[in-house]
Amino acid sequence: MKIGIDARVLLDRKTGDRTYIFNLVRALAETACDHRFILYLDDDPSPDLLTNFPHTQFRISKRPTGYLWTHLALPKLARQDALDLLHVQYMTPFRCPCPVISTIHDISFKLYPEWFTFRDRTIMNTFIPGALRRAASLIAPSNSTAHNIATHYNYPPQRISVTPYAAPHQFHAPQDPENIQHCRDRLAIHGPYMLYVGNLQPRKNLTRLVSAFIQARERDAFSERLLIAGQFAWKFAAQRRLLDDAVTAGHIIHIGYVDDADLPPLYAAATAFLFPTLHEGFGIPILEAMAVGTPVLTSNISSMPEVAGDAALLVDPTDEAAISVAISTLASDRDLRERLTAAGLRRAATFSWHDTAQLTLAAYERFVQ
Repeated sequence: MKIGIDARVLLDRKTGDRTYIFNLVRALAETACDHRFILYLDDDPSPDLLTNFPHTQFRISKRPTGYLWTHLALPKLARQDALDLLHVQYMTPFRCPCPVISTIHDISFKLYPEWFTFRDRTIMNTFIPGALRRAASLIAPSNSTAHNIATHYNYPPQRISVTPYAAPHQFHAPQDPENIQHCRDRLAIHGPYMLYVGNLQPRKNLTRLVSAFIQARERDAFSERLLIAGQFAWKFAAQRRLLDDAVTAGHIIHIGYVDDADLPPLYAAATAFLFPTLHEGFGIPILEAMAVGTPVLTSNISSMPEVAGDAALLVDPTDEAAISVAISTLASDRDLRERLTAAGLRRAATFSWHDTAQLTLAAYERFVQ
């Protein structure tokens, strides 16, 4: 089977969408099968990207740009390459000469429109219903997301394949203490810290996390500060004053966007990873922290319990006081941290991109005979 994959996100900075495509395609290429994979891009890839996928073909079409690329360039490429199947994320072409499978990571834009800009929610609400109707099948990362899609779009659940994700392989490797210290020195991170990783936008619940952390630190006087690794995204202007004040007061360190290579040592050096997000389609950062042995605090709603199992401290993300108490508990209870570390390592090991690739191949083969 000849399978085309919309891989434009590989040209961007790390996001959940990029992490998914990068690790899925690598695992697909390593899986013993007779299928051929063609990655479609809208610009020239860097040489190091090509070395990451040595057995995969790249095809580039630079025009048209933006949303029109999906509807005009992709169908043309699919026709030229005589594809048996096209795999995209979210948006499907209006017309395509082969069946299309779409990965839907989450539908937070449908569930919580207030978290998005008017432009983004208008685009998603205009195009996603038709994109789902045109898809031969959907892929979702969790049962929670699959249920949301089926419920809110009246989509047949039997046409949704659940393919859980995993931590990238570099998080499972032993973290060298010298590399950890080098990373800390280079980023000017001194003293103990708890960590948050992710961009700054409404559903990440940073306002409650920062407020809860300040309360816990002032109440219990522990030495850890909150290290925030992530860039400002959208609809965060009103909360920026809180973050700036917390940085000035010495409770918070904000280092902005962090390169992929720095993430494993940053996780490994943290006392705990704090991720009380309001909604996730899956939650890869939970497994990234667990894979390096860092205790995890996360939410008891959405997909987080499905990912974390019994290997994390789960809290109600809307209860600021509960988040604060949980942070203090992690700061003071070494036995709890050691139990969570051991449980997290076991939990992270049950997820693999090889399994994701196998389940994805099964979804391909199920709808293309």
